[in-house]
Amino acid sequence: MSQNLSLVDKKQLEEQGVTLSQMEGYRMQIEKGFSPLNLVGNCRLEKEIKVLEGDNIDYFTSLYRENEKKTVLKFVPASGAASRMFKELHQASTHTEPSDARDKFKAGLRQFAFFNALKAAFGKSIDDQLDVSEVNKLISVLLDEDGLGYGSLPKGSILFHKYDGGEVRTAFEEHFHEGAAYASRNGKSRIHFTLPAAQKEDLDQFLASLKSCLDVGLKLDFDISSSIQLPHTDSPAIDAETGEWVRKEDGSLLFRPAGHGALIENINALDADLIFVKNIDNVVNKSLQEITTQYKQVLGGILIEVQDKIHNYLLQMDDETADLGIVAGFIEEWLSIPTKGKNLNDLRSILDRPLRVCGMVKNQGEPGGGPFLVADENGEPSLQIVEKAQIDLDNPKQAELLKAATHFNPVDLVLGTRNHRGEKYDLMEFVNPEAAMVVSKSYLGQDIKALERPGLWNGAMYHWNTIFVEVPLETFNPVKTVFDLLRPAHL
Repeated sequence: MSQNLSLVDKKQLEEQGVTLSQMEGYRMQIEKGFSPLNLVGNCRLEKEIKVLEGDNIDYFTSLYRENEKKTVLKFVPASGAASRMFKELHQASTHTEPSDARDKFKAGLRQFAFFNALKAAFGKSIDDQLDVSEVNKLISVLLDEDGLGYGSLPKGSILFHKYDGGEVRTAFEEHFHEGAAYASRNGKSRIHFTLPAAQKEDLDQFLASLKSCLDVGLKLDFDISSSIQLPHTDSPAIDAETGEWVRKEDGSLLFRPAGHGALIENINALDADLIFVKNIDNVVNKSLQEITTQYKQVLGGILIEVQDKIHNYLLQMDDETADLGIVAGFIEEWLSIPTKGKNLNDLRSILDRPLRVCGMVKNQGEPGGGPFLVADENGEPSLQIVEKAQIDLDNPKQAELLKAATHFNPVDLVLGTRNHRGEKYDLMEFVNPEAAMVVSKSYLGQDIKALERPGLWNGAMYHWNTIFVEVPLETFNPVKTVFDLLRPAHL
C-alpha cells in the first residue's frame, strides 16, 4: 500500500511510469489471483479451424499478392535472452559426470552454424577425441562473456544456419530474408523487432549493418525499426511469506518484465494494414522458405478477404442498407460466433473489432497453447488461444478437453488493426485483464509472487475477432534448446 512506500520509492515509481493506485491494484491482483478460463469445447477441423486446399490456397495467395496498396509490416518479438537455449549445456559444463547434453553437443558440434566461430574463439584445434574437461571448456567459451557470449546474447544474435559456400545466418538475418519473401510492398520490406533494453543500442547498430548489406544483396529497401518492452508494463512483486514489496539489494523496488502480453502496447504504436507476427526463434533455412512464404501469403489473403467484407457490412449498417441475415451468416461461417437472437447493434458490436488470422499446426506434443472454445463473460463460446497454465487441470472435464486438443499454436498470426473508416483501433480496449496470471518465482533466496500480463496472443487479444487456419507442420520450427538446431529444418 502507499503508506509502505517512502519518498524514494515514490520517486522510483514516477520514473517507472507507475502510479500509487496502480501499485495498490497490483497488490490486490497478486493477492486475489485470477480464475482459470472455462473451456467449453475443442476447436475442430473444418469447423472452428479452417482447412484450405488447392484452388482456395491459390486464391488467397493471389489475393494477397494483388493487394499491393495494403501496407504490410512484420513484427518480431526478440527481447528474450538465449540463456534458456543453453541451460542444459551450462549445467553439464559445471561437472565432469556423464551428461547426455554434453554428449549430444560433442556429437553434433560440426553441424552447428556457430562451429567455425567457436573454433576461432577456442584458439586451438577441435577434434573428435576431446575429453570431458575439454568439452566443458569449449562450452564455457561458447557461453561466457570472454568467449562468444552466447549465454547472455538475445536469440536473434545466435548463428542458426549455415549454407554451402560458408555463409552463416543469425536468426535476425533469417527474418530479413523471410520479410523480403512475404512482408514487402513496392520494393520495401518493413520489419519491427522488440529488443532487450540493455542491448538495444548495440543491436540497432547490428540491424543497421544487416540492412546495408541485404538492401543490396536482395535488391530491396528494408525499413527496420525497434522498441523495448515498456518499463511501465513491468510488474512489482510481493514476498510470498510477509506480503511486503520485494526489493533489490540496493533497496529499490523490484520490477519484473510481466510477460510478452506487455508487447500489445508496442503493436498498438505500429501503423500498417497487415501486421505479421512471428517469434524470433521460429525461422527455417532457405530450403523450407518457399512453403513458409506461401502460407504467410495465404493467411494475409484470408485477412484481406474477411476484413474487406467486415468493413463493407459495417458501412452498410451505417447506411441502414445491410441485410442482417447475410451478415449473421457471414459471422457464423467465418468468425464462428453464434448469432441467434442478435439484433443490428449486437451484430455491429461483433464486427467492429480488430481481426486476427492465426495459423494452427497439428499437435505434436510441443509445450505451449492451442485453440479452444472458451465461455465469455456472457457464457457464449469464444475462439481463444489458451495456455496450459490458464486451465484448471484439477477439473476432469477441463483436463480432458486439453488432452483431446488436436492443434497447437505456433505463433503464426496476421493482424488487421483498422476499422471500417481506416482508423486505427486502440488495442488496449480489447485486452481481457482477467486473463492475467500470478506467477511464483524465487529472488535472492526468497519466494515471491508477481503478476504476468495477459499473453500477447491470449488475453491481450481476447476480444478480437479470430480465425483459425490449419497450416503445414513444416512452417513451425522453433528453437527452444540449442539441440533444436540439429533438426532437419535447421540443417
